[in-house]
Amino acid sequence: MYRVWGWIVLTWALYRYFFHLPEWADEFIFKPMVFVLPVLWYVKSREKATLASIGLTGKNLFTSIYIGLGFGFVFALEGLAANAIKYGKIEIVPIAAFEQYGMGMLILLSVATAFSEEVLSRGFVFSRLMKGNKGLMYSAFLSTLMFVVLHIPILAFGLKLQGVVLLLFFVTDFVLGFANALLLYNTGSLVAPILVHIFWNMTVALYL
Repeated sequence: MYRVWGWIVLTWALYRYFFHLPEWADEFIFKPMVFVLPVLWYVKSREKATLASIGLTGKNLFTSIYIGLGFGFVFALEGLAANAIKYGKIEIVPIAAFEQYGMGMLILLSVATAFSEEVLSRGFVFSRLMKGNKGLMYSAFLSTLMFVVLHIPILAFGLKLQGVVLLLFFVTDFVLGFANALLLYNTGSLVAPILVHIFWNMTVALYL
């Protein structure tokens, strides 16, 4: 698992460094290729396991949807709090992608991002740590750290955040990753983590 993850991080860092393509290309094409396809290949070819082993299942579907929507709303409120800390008041400052693509495409981008990152970070990394009897808290903590590391390339070569904003990014990313690990553990499905991730992506896009 560590080797697969390491190659994915290296490939993604090189992609971020050498290529600066439109966001739709990143999220709809290259991130699924780099994040999802290697995981699917490893799970099916090397482990001979099912997709359910990485949380791609209809198990507890409606419960997962309710939980995902509920926690997603909480994360949206967390985003509002972070917005107030950043600007001293609640201020809507949408990212450039909102002006470029509009709300509909922004939602689709958020769905694509959430799916790719959750399959890798929770469905694959977290579940394999749990499968290795690492314990819930250890697995959630380590997989979340690895999730945060995935975002370093865009911080280094794209967003270039600094100061309080950078700190808020790391803190909220860690909270998101840890909470989603616990959600996957309790539901057995990636539905709730993906929904929460979508809420968080939209929060970041619209007012962080």
